[in-house]
Amino acid sequence: MSVFYVLRHGQTDWNLQMRLQGSTDIPLNDTGREQARHAAGLLTGHGLTKIITSPLSRAMETAGIVGEVLGLEPVVDDRLIERNFGLFEGMTIDEVHKHRKEMRGFMNPKADLDGKHYPDNAEPLGEVIERVYACVNAHRSTDTCLFVFHGIPFRAVSRKFLDDMYSSPNAAPVRFEEDGAKWRMVALDPDNAPIQQIYNAQTTMGRI
Repeated sequence: MSVFYVLRHGQTDWNLQMRLQGSTDIPLNDTGREQARHAAGLLTGHGLTKIITSPLSRAMETAGIVGEVLGLEPVVDDRLIERNFGLFEGMTIDEVHKHRKEMRGFMNPKADLDGKHYPDNAEPLGEVIERVYACVNAHRSTDTCLFVFHGIPFRAVSRKFLDDMYSSPNAAPVRFEEDGAKWRMVALDPDNAPIQQIYNAQTTMGRI
């Protein structure tokens, strides 16, 4: 049976403030580091042979904490980087809604795959999905892998393998396993499990 594991990075201060981080390099906070240590314990004993991480420091540090426990040196793959949100980066969801009208000239008038509108300098969701999917397939074919990355890449993986979209809390390790012709996702911590999302919600901006 084919399996691989996925872990979103631990908490950052911008996560607490509900700010869109995107490709901005925001580090873990102390809670995030503790979350990563807890996740490392949950990932012990699963036969992992490789850890692949996004190049952003919040993912790299999470991967490093897990790797130290598992005796694995994380490998960086740039294809796992978080989506670039362009003009939205650093803004809270409330700020996005508050300034929506004045940002209209900088917005893509065409809705993205999730039915939402983003700045015209943001990376299209379809490109994120394809680069993350290519990365996961390239590594999982030869190793039992843990991929450490971000919220939107997590949605990309769930969309490709489950034909659905899930939002992951910080540091919530899951296993993707092949079940016949289909895949399923198993939360290693049922109390901190991914949440199913509405894939094509027709709103200007949903919770990222």
